[in-house]
Order: sequence, then C-alpha cells, then structure tokens
Amino acid sequence: MSTKNNKFKIYVLHFSHTDVGYTDTQEKMKAHHVAFIKEVLDIIDEREDFKWNCETYWVVECFLKEASQKDVTRFIAAVKNGRIGLSGSYLNLTELVPEGVYREIMSDCKKQRDLLGIEAKSALTADINGYSWGFADILAEQNITNLMSCIHTHHGYHPMMKKQMPFWWESPKGKKVLVWNGDHYNLGNELGFAQASSFEYTIQDGLTFSDLNQFDKSVLRIKTYVETIKEQGYEYPFVPISLSGNMTDNSPASTKIPDFIEEFNQLDCDIELEMCTLDDFFDLLQAQDRIEIPTYKGDWTDWWADGIGSTPADIIQYRRAARNYNIVEKMDSERQLISDEMFKSARHDLMFYGEHTWGYSSSITEPYHPQVNNLDQWKRLYALKASETTTIMLEKVQQNLGETALSLRKELQFKAVNPHNRPVKEMLTIDLEHFYGHENFDVVDKETGEFVPFQISRYSRGPEMCIWLDMKEKEEKVFVLKEKEKRLNSPGLKALTGIEGVDDLAWRRAEELMTGGTASIEGIENNYLKIDFNKTSGIYSIYDKVRDIEYRDNDKPYGMFTPIYEVTPREMGEDYLFVRRNLGRNRKAFRTERSVGKLCDVKILENGDLYSRVELKYDLQGTGDCAVILTTYHLTPKMDIDLRLHKDSVWEPENVYLSLPFISKTTYIDKCASIVRPRIDQLPGTCVDFYSIQNGLVFENDKSQILLSCQDTPLISMGTLDAHNIRLMGDDVSNTAEVYSWVMNNFWETNFKASLGGFYQFHYEMEISDKKDVADSFEQLEAMNEGVLQFYTFE
Repeated sequence: MSTKNNKFKIYVLHFSHTDVGYTDTQEKMKAHHVAFIKEVLDIIDEREDFKWNCETYWVVECFLKEASQKDVTRFIAAVKNGRIGLSGSYLNLTELVPEGVYREIMSDCKKQRDLLGIEAKSALTADINGYSWGFADILAEQNITNLMSCIHTHHGYHPMMKKQMPFWWESPKGKKVLVWNGDHYNLGNELGFAQASSFEYTIQDGLTFSDLNQFDKSVLRIKTYVETIKEQGYEYPFVPISLSGNMTDNSPASTKIPDFIEEFNQLDCDIELEMCTLDDFFDLLQAQDRIEIPTYKGDWTDWWADGIGSTPADIIQYRRAARNYNIVEKMDSERQLISDEMFKSARHDLMFYGEHTWGYSSSITEPYHPQVNNLDQWKRLYALKASETTTIMLEKVQQNLGETALSLRKELQFKAVNPHNRPVKEMLTIDLEHFYGHENFDVVDKETGEFVPFQISRYSRGPEMCIWLDMKEKEEKVFVLKEKEKRLNSPGLKALTGIEGVDDLAWRRAEELMTGGTASIEGIENNYLKIDFNKTSGIYSIYDKVRDIEYRDNDKPYGMFTPIYEVTPREMGEDYLFVRRNLGRNRKAFRTERSVGKLCDVKILENGDLYSRVELKYDLQGTGDCAVILTTYHLTPKMDIDLRLHKDSVWEPENVYLSLPFISKTTYIDKCASIVRPRIDQLPGTCVDFYSIQNGLVFENDKSQILLSCQDTPLISMGTLDAHNIRLMGDDVSNTAEVYSWVMNNFWETNFKASLGGFYQFHYEMEISDKKDVADSFEQLEAMNEGVLQFYTFE
C-alpha cells in the first residue's frame, strides 16, 4: 500500500455486515457467513486484486468449526498473506453484555488465534453507535490496538461532530486504542464501487434518476465526495470507505468491486482506489507523522442503547441469567463443579442476546407477519437458554453447599451463603407451602444458638420465611426452627385491632415505630428513613433521619418513583413507521401526550418485626393496572421498590418511565468495565439523553451516597422528558439533571418489538451510606443486585 504517486487514495474495505436475525434467522445467517468465507477463499485463488475483511470474529469462529482442514489451511494462509483481514471484535453488540462474559469471550478468541498462529490487531464494528468506555480496556487487554467504527447516524450521531477522522481513545486504565471514526458501512455501495449506485441513503445528491450510466454516476459521486471532504478541511491523502457486495446486511462478497476499481483507476483522474484490510489501513495511518492525532477519554455513549427497552420481559430473564453467571463464577472460579462447556454455553447465549439486532426488518410495519414473530421468538430463545443454563449451574452450586429436596422425615433448615468479597445486609426470603411440622417457633442461628429476627409473610401458595441476614464476606449461615410454647391471644384491656382486622389508629403506628418501623396511608417510617406521600404529589419526601437530609429534589418536576407514560398519536394518513421516523433523536414529538401517574390508593400490606410494606396504586394511561410497592427495613437504611404494570398493547410509539428525583452533587453510573459520570466522562459529541447501565446509579452528596440498583431495567434517561433540540456532550448539560428509569419503549421504526402489552414487575433497591469511594459503592450495588444464595435444606 502506498500513496507516493500523489494521487488521493481511497482504501476500500470490503466486508459483510453481520446483522444476526435482521434478514433471516440466526442459524441461517450463521450458515450464510460460513459460506461467504468459503467463497472468498475461492475468489482469492482466482484473482490477485481482491481483499476481504471479516467484520466480526464470530463468523471466523463459526467457519473454523465447520470448515474442512483444507479450507482452514487456506484461510490461515490468506490471513497471513494479508488477503483476509481479521476483526478482533466478536459481534456488533449492545451494552447489555456483562464485563466478565465480554472478557472471557474475547480471551477465548485470542487463544484460538494464538493456536492458529494468526493475530487480530484491529477491531471493526458497523451499524452500532457507541461502546462502553471499558470496551477500550477490553480491546487493549487482547492486544487489539486499533478500532474502525463504521457508525450509523439513523437516530444517532458520530462523536467529535465529525466523521472520517482518527483519535486516540484513552481507556479508564490509561491504555490507548487508535480509533478511525468512520462513515456508514455501506457508503461504498452508494458511491458505486459495487456497480449499483441507483439509490440515495447517506448521499442525498439527486443523481438516482439521472440519465448517467452506472459507471459515470459512480465516478461523479466519488469525485464529488473527495472534493467535499477536502473543502471541509480533510487533511489526509487517503480515506477509508467500506461496503458490502450488495446494499444490504449479511451480503456475500462481490467481484464487481475489483472490476470497478480496475476500470476507475484507468481514468485520467487524481483519485485512486485500492482494496485493503483493516491492518493495512491502520499500518498506513500509524506510519504518517504529518498530522498529530488527538487523544480523548470518556464514554462513547450508544445512541441505540434504548432499543433494548422494547423487550422488557426478555430483559428481566437476561439480567437474571447475567447475575446467576456472575455468582457461579464467584463460587466456582476453579471449575470444580461446573464444566467449562456450561460456562461457554452460557456466555454464548448471553453474548448473542446482547447482539445489536432485535428482530426482523419489518417488525413495526408488519407485526403480525410470521417471520416477525418467528425471529422475535428466536431472539428471546437466547435469553431463555442463558437463563436455563445459568439456573442449572446455580442449582449445582447450591446442591454442593447442602441444598436438598423436600422431605417429610427430616428436619427443615434454612441456609444462606454470601458469595461476595464484602459483607452484606439483606433478607433471606424463601417460599414454602408450610413449615413441615413447626407451628410456633423462633429462628435460631445453628452455629451460635442466637435468636435471629424473622418475619413470616405470604405468597400465593403459603407462608414466606423472611430472616434478616448480616453476613461477613464469603460467610455461610444455617438457621433452624426452635419450637416454643404457644401463647393464646386475648382482647385484654386494649384492643390492638378492631373487629374484622381494622387497624388504623395513630397510637398503633406510634407503637410500631417505637419497636422498629411502621407503614400507614400517610407514609412509612423507621429509625433510618421517613417516606411521605399524598394524593397530590405521590411520594414527596424521602428523609434521612440519621443524617438529617431530605433526598427529594424539589426542583425536579415529578414525585419520587412516580410512573410516567407517553404515547405519540399518528397524524391523519401517517403510518406506524413514519410516526416513529419523524420522532428523530428525541424519541418523541412536540405532540407526544404524557400521563403522569396519579396516586389514587394506598394499601398497607405488612407491618412486622423486619420490614413494613405498602402498595401505592396509580392511575396511569396505557396501563390496566399500575402500582409501586415500597418495602422498608427496620435494621438498615434500605428500601425496595417494585413497579407492577399491566401494560396495554398499543401500536403507536410509547415510553414508560419511573421518576428518580434524588438530590445529588454528582451522579455516577456503571457501564461495562467502567464507572462514568454521565455528561462529564464522555467523548465530545456523544449522546447525553440516555444510557445503558449494568448495576445502577450512585447519587453523591456532601455527607452521603444514595445507591440505587436497577435489577431489571438497564436504561436511564437524563434531562427533560419534553421534546427538545438535541444537545451533545460538550454543550451546556448538567450531571445532576433529572433522572428517570426508562422502563420500556417501542418507538423504533424497523426491527424492534411493536407491542409492550403484558404483565410485568420491575425490581429496584435503594440504600443510603456514608460518602465513600465510588468504586466500592458499585461493588456494593453489584452485591445488592446479585444477593446471597439462599435455600432450604433437610437434615
């Protein structure tokens, strides 16, 4: 590769965009991509002017599993000879994938390359609009030092407010990856390199229906493109342009591309075309020393992260599977119980559900189409398989720790195991149909003989045992039931409750507060927290009694944990696709209708020795039933929040949020392999309206931190919910603006799920701590999300 002839050079990166499940089923795409590589090997044998890039390493992995030894040998030779370029990225992913899974997959791929004697110095991604800041560390750890980003500005945008430019991306750990901030992955198709330029997508030049023939049209577009970028200050004597064989995803290779290049290069023109690999291009870029490449650090926030909100039921399963995987990894890091194959199977399914394709291309326009529903089920299958595999893994771990089947001849016990390298305070909760012979009992720590606090709740089939846990790191505890003499009830001199269980006297609430905590129709209170609510404002106060701090920010518009619903009605003649397309990057329109949940009823569910629980019923459009359930604990400054919805099925674009108006001096979130201050720790020009998180948020103040875990809902929205001019990182935006849990949405106009209808319950946990190291706080959030192992055992 050379630019010595003084001609402007266009380096052509030919690959097939891996969009698994957009054009057909995942398994069919796997077969296609394996066949594409086999065909590429034949093309390479036939002509010397052809080069190919494997956009994802997954396709290489699939090929190596299925190809003959002869084809494997040909492939390795083609890679070593520079005819096939490898990408170190595994798939084009969302930010759902957890850090441990990501790192293990990438490590496995590098081990495979090392055994074959090939390397991937560069990574290529296409279509997706961003990556977690920690992705830079994950790449660098595998000796992948270059990243080509072929972004897609459909409802998204490129960082730096500028395409076709390099920068060094400094990771959270201080490592650097050289990034080429590229253009759309099919730009070369529009320019006509594949001899088919009769369309306009990113190029809006009006040539589509001109009288020019295909070749002349392409020449004109190429010359105009080069002139345009030079006029806009482009300084390099070369530029990369990527394309597929056809203007579509999952496309085979095309020999029309080298044919066109040969014909174009015969023109008397100051532009020259040449096919190249990723490494070819980055080697050339690194060799130039005329232009200084700037360094930036921060999160490359993904504009398409919000699409995961269209499948909330699947995400609940996925997040549970991810938690199970991490717990088992902590409990069996040496692989004494669980086989490597089970871990690999779980990682595969977690990775594949996290892939950026969310369904068939006509999911919105034809939601009843058999292929739409087929691919929706295929996508869901990965989350379910991951949940199944990790549940089996977790059961094996628990059985090794002593979990048994039910027995009518043995003594019932309860066991808890803390898998974390830190102490935890939480509640053991186990459902049983009955207590197997025990009627009146205390709960005793088997090892110490000490009585422990407990509370008996109810579930649909019987009692629910709740035991308070205060556990050291990696500690195990066993609890037994000790019978005691039954005490008869008597009305006495003072009636605790009225006839039919009526319990609404203020002095009763005061007595309960003196013994731990209480819940009433006015609020919940214990020694740590006082939460107040009313019909007008919903939850209008969360007060820290220990530190004398009010955590509800009165400058923010909605009550604490208030559910909010939005729907955008269609205009006359507007179809379901265009009502969405016209929303743009706002994800809503000026005409979007918003319903703020109105608190209409309060039910006291429980007042016991361990916790108090209330159900707040909300009147909310778009739902048949909506409730927020609050549970406060008497022995720690912690509260659980559960959002229950019976969501209507609506075809128009919708959003559901939960308001989080906490006072904060600094807001933090955790993403894959990184902790980020949104709107501060970001690349210039990136999205500041929403984020995908791993465990939760930390709202930090002068004396305290509020830790909020978001177990089932990985999306948050930041800033006003009103339609607005889109601001980017670098504009005047605040890190302490309004925050919302973005529970679900269905606004995307192509391949995301159209209907959100169904029954849901989403879990959150809030805990207050003294101000401390933020990294430690996110370790605590992880422990809150994952909980402790808890099960019954019969001895």
